[in-house]
Amino acid sequence: MIKRTLVRENFYSDSVALMRISNKVSTLPDVEDVLVGMATELNRELVESLGATTDEVRAASPNDLIVTVVAQNQEALERAFEEVEAQLTRKHVESSDVEEAHYDSIREVAGLEAGYNMAVVSVPGAYAARECRIALENDINVFLFSDNVTVDEEIALKDLARERGLLMMGPDCGTALINGVPLGFANVVRKGPIGIVAASGTGLQHVTCLIDALGSGISQGVGVGGRDLSSAVGGRTMLATLDAIGADPETEVVIILSKPPAPEVAEKVLEKAKGLGKPVVLCLFGREIQADLSGVTLCSDMEATALAAVTLATGTEPTLKDRWYSEEPVEAFQAARGAEQQFVRGIFCGGTVCDEAMVTFRSQGLSIHSNIPLSPGEGLADVHVSEGNTFIDMGDDFFTRGKPHPMIEPSLRNQRIISDALLPDTAVMLLDVELGYGSHPDPVGVLLEAVAEAKQRLGERQVLWIASIVGTEGDPQGLENQIGRLRENGFVVSVSNVRAARLAAKLAKGGAQ
Repeated sequence: MIKRTLVRENFYSDSVALMRISNKVSTLPDVEDVLVGMATELNRELVESLGATTDEVRAASPNDLIVTVVAQNQEALERAFEEVEAQLTRKHVESSDVEEAHYDSIREVAGLEAGYNMAVVSVPGAYAARECRIALENDINVFLFSDNVTVDEEIALKDLARERGLLMMGPDCGTALINGVPLGFANVVRKGPIGIVAASGTGLQHVTCLIDALGSGISQGVGVGGRDLSSAVGGRTMLATLDAIGADPETEVVIILSKPPAPEVAEKVLEKAKGLGKPVVLCLFGREIQADLSGVTLCSDMEATALAAVTLATGTEPTLKDRWYSEEPVEAFQAARGAEQQFVRGIFCGGTVCDEAMVTFRSQGLSIHSNIPLSPGEGLADVHVSEGNTFIDMGDDFFTRGKPHPMIEPSLRNQRIISDALLPDTAVMLLDVELGYGSHPDPVGVLLEAVAEAKQRLGERQVLWIASIVGTEGDPQGLENQIGRLRENGFVVSVSNVRAARLAAKLAKGGAQ
């Protein structure tokens, strides 16, 4: 292998754009690995792991750009660097044509007469807490997208926000809809009477999309960050937000949604919910609630949560039609299914939909394995190797270290999709597709590249492809187009994640829909 690393001083660019350049250039022939990123400590470590570090890299600052290429030959190396330069030049030209106001600091923005009151912070974790503190001290609410913020920093920031009557969402907060304005990953949904507070980004997206499909809408959607309901953080943002949303005159029904919370924090949240004076729908994945639930509707999945909330808001019980479902791919697979094809492999971009699929399999008495296990005994010995019914969250920090989230760059899960589909005991590939702001402009197109290669290598052997869609008619990717292309390529497409998981579970047990 031939390796080369170059450093360009004082050349800043958005990390997501740089990661996309890395991924694009890495697909060139004879190119083994590419890293295009700012010289953060993490990226310098990644260059070191590639065996391509230099004294110049060690001395670089986060304001400098690193380009590292590993290739099979000199020609491929040169071609890769030329393509990186072309992509950087094109991005610079495009950005220079856009008329935008640029500021050097949050403090500078805080002094403007425009009265900005929300900061979206997406910087390396080592710097994120500092920027959030500056915003809060200047009476600006915070949506913190960054991860790798310490628990102590999170607690301190949330305590500061509470003292100043501000909202501190995050860290690792993926989604919010504040006064109709989408932040992070969010979908185009109707305004309406239902408010959501969620320690779950993809979960907030999916429930808002289901509510939109049922004809109702969202007043507020607040993400609190994945750790907020841990024992250490104690639900600081969740509890404060419930007070605020309970007082919001536009919110008539409240949804509380979370990945498995700490038991003692779940109790606090439940007590707060019962005192809001409004109907509450509660969905806490993987957590049994054994308490007085007066005034609270308990649900075990996201579809049921959306249905319950809309019923409470409208006074009528709606029906969620699965208008894209087709039985034909299921029947064709069952007819061709081999005796060794026993297991489901779920490769997810969203952590909450992964959790929901696992809870669904558990409820059917099926064993599960995952890189984000619901209990210690369900962990994988090697996260790169699937065993039995396996559920992988490709958005977990293990897979996104130094890389974009798979909702931004879904090609990052393609190799795992291909390798798992080719396993001789794979019966079903269970996948999710997320549309909306922040997500890739054509996630289905990227997914179908992996499916085409897998099918070509499978030959006559078939697996069943099942997908759930998180999206609405208004999303920029085009909902009908995305679904139509999946169906054209033999997918069973479901309107909700839990329905897709139930079908996969039936097939894992040897049954059919």
